[in-house]
Amino acid sequence: MKMWLRVLIDAVIVIITLTIILGWRAIMPVRMPLSLLPSDMGLPYENIVLKTEDGKNLKGWFIPSKTEKGVIICLHGYPANKSDILPVVSFLYPEFSLLLFDFRAHGESEGKITYFGLKEFMDVKAAMDFIKSREETKNSKIGIWGYSLGGAVGIIASAKYKGIDALVTDSAFANFPEMVTHYYKNLGPLKYIFSSFSRILGRYVFHADFTKNSPEYFIDKINCPILIIHSVEDDFVPYAHAERLFNKAPQPKELWKVEGKHTGLDRAFTGEYQDAVNGFFLRYLKNSAESGG
Repeated sequence: MKMWLRVLIDAVIVIITLTIILGWRAIMPVRMPLSLLPSDMGLPYENIVLKTEDGKNLKGWFIPSKTEKGVIICLHGYPANKSDILPVVSFLYPEFSLLLFDFRAHGESEGKITYFGLKEFMDVKAAMDFIKSREETKNSKIGIWGYSLGGAVGIIASAKYKGIDALVTDSAFANFPEMVTHYYKNLGPLKYIFSSFSRILGRYVFHADFTKNSPEYFIDKINCPILIIHSVEDDFVPYAHAERLFNKAPQPKELWKVEGKHTGLDRAFTGEYQDAVNGFFLRYLKNSAESGG
């Protein structure tokens, strides 16, 4: 009996230790170096600094268009930075001005911990405030294009703040606790034990309740049209997440089923993808000067 008790105690210690190590690695992602600048693609840009409500300085780029029909805030995934999505979203220029930035704890931005949506919506608000603070864009309509974590954060931000006029998500998750379980997928049935410990430790060690940052709990409160793009072959965020988000989203909404892996955004370089996304933004974003607003 004592032997089994000792084995059980040792197992619990091992699980807690591994959960802390893996969890710490997850919330403190390795910072990827910038691989590309807008100038490398022949795009005009300004280096900008966004200030969040909780005091974080976020590094970004503003790519202005003289013929803009709105400004698109482009949100990268995890763990990545603004340069990773630059080639993907560049097709939106020059019909739209673009604003790209590094989420907190990513790229060149301040912050040591990523909160997977619990605080990143404030990063989006800082970008919105920047747009409204500039004379040339203060009346511009604002759209969001977000990939994976960026898409999830875009949903949360659109639910919390007025002023977002159109939202496109690509490969966004619906439920974050499910993603935590998936994070431990290589551990077999033990993934459920590790994910449960992760949520407990997140609450008491990291002071973050990661059960409260699931986009499916926010999407019914968004006040803008949404286009949800998701691959049926997604090997990280199952397509069912997109269906759940779509079912809970208010009208007007669209769901576009595509192909490809989660980490592959090659589809963004196709005419079909660019026409769909560009067309969606063109339908819902009109420069206030043109619409009389």
